[in-house]
Amino acid sequence: MGKELAFSNLSHFTSVTEVAEYGPNLQYLRFMKKTLNIARSMAYGVALFSIAACGSADTATDAASAAENQTYYGSVIELDGALDASGLRAALAGSGRAQVKFEGEVTATCAKKGCWMDVASGEDTVFVRFQDYGFFVPTEGAEGKRTVMEGEAFFDTIEVAMLKHYAEDAGASEDAIAAITEPELRLAFTATGVMIED
Repeated sequence: MGKELAFSNLSHFTSVTEVAEYGPNLQYLRFMKKTLNIARSMAYGVALFSIAACGSADTATDAASAAENQTYYGSVIELDGALDASGLRAALAGSGRAQVKFEGEVTATCAKKGCWMDVASGEDTVFVRFQDYGFFVPTEGAEGKRTVMEGEAFFDTIEVAMLKHYAEDAGASEDAIAAITEPELRLAFTATGVMIED
């Protein structure tokens, strides 16, 4: 047996002859073995803690969502304090822009990608897009469902080309698309998080 040893072979060093043969290197090798075992134990501990922490957070969010039949898109948001359309208009009265929570009923979604939705509240319909196209809502089946969203509300002039594009996304007929000839001022919303209730 040579003096060059792999760390995995350290467990068999017990005899006085081996201690005499390897001398001060034996203490160093035992120290390194203990250090590696401690590092390995710490790595396992960190990995288990990370897995447990991630799993419990996801479980809590999923349990809360499932219990209330609510599905979240984008950021998970608190639902209290949401405004209806009249509250939204009042919030916009000063500067024309406001960071708010808004509540209404989904009337339409983009049938191609789910990249926008119309939300009715009172007599108003709010055109909702999603911040940086970072998330999407279902392309069908959301109509008639309650929704709460958080983000920025503002008035937006939508040009004819975009109105036609949105009408096409919604599955409008060619006649309905051709009838769009004027830009439209709409109450608009850029959402960072959306909840749709089943």
